[in-house]
Amino acid sequence: MSAIEHALLAVLAADRGDAVTAHGHIAHAQQLARTTARRQRQIVEIAELAVTGQAIRAAGLALEHAREFPSDADLLTRLAPPDG
Repeated sequence: MSAIEHALLAVLAADRGDAVTAHGHIAHAQQLARTTARRQRQIVEIAELAVTGQAIRAAGLALEHAREFPSDADLLTRLAPPDG
């Protein structure tokens, strides 16, 4: 499983209220992302912000990321919805 897949699973777990699983997936995503491209590291960071309740920062970073990587728009919406 990739860092991005773990990041998505973390956000889904957090949305369900399962903080333990969410943090486990984020930790795994961060570990996997250490040796990946900046694009993937940013996605993991956005997910981590969303999981830890920093929705405004997650949305702001998602906007910056979308400017540089427009093809990630759908993915970013799942990680950090525009309405926070």
